[in-house]
Amino acid sequence: MKNNKVSQIDSFNNAINGILHAISTELHMKIHIFFAIFVLILSLIIDISKFEIIILIIMITLVIFSELINTAVEKIVDLVSPEYNEIAKFAKDVAAGAVLVNAIGAIGVGYLIFYDRLISLYFSGDNFFKLVGRIGNVTMIILALVSLSVIILKSYFKKGTLLEGGMPSGHSAIAFAMLAIVMFLTSNPRIITLVLLMALLVAQSRVKSKIHTLKEVVVGAILGFGISFLVLEILYKFGTLIN
Repeated sequence: MKNNKVSQIDSFNNAINGILHAISTELHMKIHIFFAIFVLILSLIIDISKFEIIILIIMITLVIFSELINTAVEKIVDLVSPEYNEIAKFAKDVAAGAVLVNAIGAIGVGYLIFYDRLISLYFSGDNFFKLVGRIGNVTMIILALVSLSVIILKSYFKKGTLLEGGMPSGHSAIAFAMLAIVMFLTSNPRIITLVLLMALLVAQSRVKSKIHTLKEVVVGAILGFGISFLVLEILYKFGTLIN
């Protein structure tokens, strides 16, 4: 049973490493990921329905999925047929065509969902800041920024995996990011103390289980708390942070 659990963790790590390798080596993957993050953040800022968010997630998933398949097909074709071959070229072109079809569909969906709302926001800028200041939207943006920062740093230091170990601790970063958010939501000392204890327990468990060192956990805590505090403080100073 234990070996099966380890095997599942390794499978997740291998899958994530495959995605990261594709992002780091393929320009088109970088472009897709950039626009995916941009669209998701925009969907949190602009007041769109849950159904529309579901459609956006499906389209983003299809585009990235097809690009991953296209990358895999290109590598396999290059391995099997290193020299120029018409059939190999045809296989690559068809795989690239699948990406293009999904990308065109995603652009069409994005246009239908965002165009009218963006035009409306352009002529009524105050509504934009009210939407940005919604604490639910801000929370999602903060957690996305913290997670992305952890992934970038872990890829840079190349220690451990994205799910376990490495610099910094993602669990610690998320826990202390939530602490900062709660501190802005309430001034009740008992609630803040309870959340602080939970964050410390998360950090302590990562060290005790020897998944992370104390330094990795501390850096994760500072990273998560720092990003949350910075974003919330900026919005608060500008008077745009609302419930």
